[in-house]
Amino acid sequence: MVLKKIYFRHSSFREGQKQIIIDILEAFENRKNIILHAPTGTGKTDASLSAAISYAIEHDKKILFLTPKTSQHKIALEVIREINFKYNLGVKAIDFVGKRNLCIEPGISQVKAGFYEVCKNACMNKQCPFYNNVRPANKTEREITEQLIERENRSLTILSAENSRNISYDFKNLHGKPAPLCPYEFSKIFARTCQIIIADYNHLFSKKISSTFLAEINVDIKDCIVIVDEAHNLEERIIKLLSKTINLNIINRAIKEAEEIDEKNVESFLKEFVLKLEEIAHNKFKDKKSLYEKEEFVKENEIISEKHIKDIEEKIIEIEEAGISYIEKKNETRSSLVTVALFLESWFLIKEKDFVKYIKIEKNVITLKNNALDVSTITKEVFKNCFSSVIMSGTLTPLSMYEEIYGIKDNSVLKEYDSPFLKENRLDILINNVTTKFTNRNIDEYKKIGDITSQIVNSIPGNTVVFFPSFEMMRDIEKYIKINKPKIYQLEESTTDDFEKMINDFKDGSRLLGSCLFAVMGGKASEGIDLPGNLLLGAVIIGIPLSKLEIYTKARIEYYDKLYKKGWQYAYIQPAIQKVIQSAGRVIRSEKDRGVVFYLDSRYEWDNYKRHIPKNIKFIKTKEYKEEILKFFS
Repeated sequence: MVLKKIYFRHSSFREGQKQIIIDILEAFENRKNIILHAPTGTGKTDASLSAAISYAIEHDKKILFLTPKTSQHKIALEVIREINFKYNLGVKAIDFVGKRNLCIEPGISQVKAGFYEVCKNACMNKQCPFYNNVRPANKTEREITEQLIERENRSLTILSAENSRNISYDFKNLHGKPAPLCPYEFSKIFARTCQIIIADYNHLFSKKISSTFLAEINVDIKDCIVIVDEAHNLEERIIKLLSKTINLNIINRAIKEAEEIDEKNVESFLKEFVLKLEEIAHNKFKDKKSLYEKEEFVKENEIISEKHIKDIEEKIIEIEEAGISYIEKKNETRSSLVTVALFLESWFLIKEKDFVKYIKIEKNVITLKNNALDVSTITKEVFKNCFSSVIMSGTLTPLSMYEEIYGIKDNSVLKEYDSPFLKENRLDILINNVTTKFTNRNIDEYKKIGDITSQIVNSIPGNTVVFFPSFEMMRDIEKYIKINKPKIYQLEESTTDDFEKMINDFKDGSRLLGSCLFAVMGGKASEGIDLPGNLLLGAVIIGIPLSKLEIYTKARIEYYDKLYKKGWQYAYIQPAIQKVIQSAGRVIRSEKDRGVVFYLDSRYEWDNYKRHIPKNIKFIKTKEYKEEILKFFS
């Protein structure tokens, strides 16, 4: 692939980075989807954007850079800004976040459950002044406003979400008077002029959002290069997006809301709904004693009485409208009525075959679940229709799994790259004489794990994290860990403030002899934190965080077995090993970091588990782990 120029913001490439760019450009040239596993430090964000910008400029393409979190937009904006500056390019880009994050209308922005429904209703009824300022009723005023917005846009090259709010708020109309705009509408107008749109997964992988979003910003997907960052999150995000859950507590709150605003029909329907669920639960669970057994499949039409089946769509609209009315009349920020309506819409109106519908007792409450099994119904269409795509992460192993579950096996390229960090800066030690396997869960095994963990933590000269498969196992084992450092605990239910305090307390410990953080794999502490340098010197991974073999997990195993003959691998083992790799990845975040990672479970030697571990992790087996730690840090 020959381009006139490769636009790259740095003066030199990291080891392996140039090859990533070459591989991506080759995929673009052949209109392929490239799935790449590139460990932390390879500079995949720089490489992917450099390749995409270089190709898009010469071939008149647009770039959609998608992330699971808005906090990850910052690095992409920085790359684009510096490429623009270095080459004097003027490539336009926007940091596009969700409508809720941009809303400046005080009454609507505070709404939680039901925000989108309330916003839509306010705009349709001309009740949002900020939306009205973007689209005045008078045709002449509207045309002049559009011209003023276009003039504003011409002065911008890159628009961040924060700037979008500020510019929108300070906007003046044709008379020079303040006329604050809806930042979301302003962002859409600016996005039409952009070559790069940085957005959330939902903007492309939610059927409800994507078609409208692309049309409103004048983007044709067939002319787009799609970059999916942190793509190991994509499957779970789409599953969550498609799946819905409701319980009796929510329905009972919805009944109270209907009572308060005198919606008799809605109230009556929901009371019948509750009685029906209680009847189903009684019939299905009356002979079952343990909570573990208390979940059963449910048929679609089983949850409401026959008289409502024919007019269920009208009933859902009626419940949703009642929810919006409740929020507006009572000046509330959420409505359980809207939650119930969205659940019923998912249950009855989304006619996808690959869902599992079931009832269970969860925390002693009757709960109804409608969970998606297959993400390829969404991903296949996106990756088939776009010009080309880059699907990338530091934890995409085995790569062959992702081309199958995303439905792109016929048109994909798989690439796995080595870590650029010095191998001697990381020590991965396997302790194979313990396990958290279900049949071995007893006090003697927990004491043994606790003793080994104590020796490891006491030997590491600084901050250490001990990761457990679950909070339950943390409680069972933690009492046997005797260490000479302060213990800090990840809470099972915590606010953002709680989490930040936990991390700050842990960081403070690095100034002394170190602290020990007890956390859970798959939680915030295992993926959402960076602790470079001396802030983290070691991690102990206890066991493997396998899901409980409940109805949903079993259904996914069976589903993937039918499709690929790999149900246990794809639905059970791989998600657990991915959490392990994410947790272990906290230790080395930059080329200067050094650290040790211990894996405490004999199953890491089993072929079924080993094949999911990236090539750059090389286990050392030893019983002299204290000596190995001392030697490593001396």
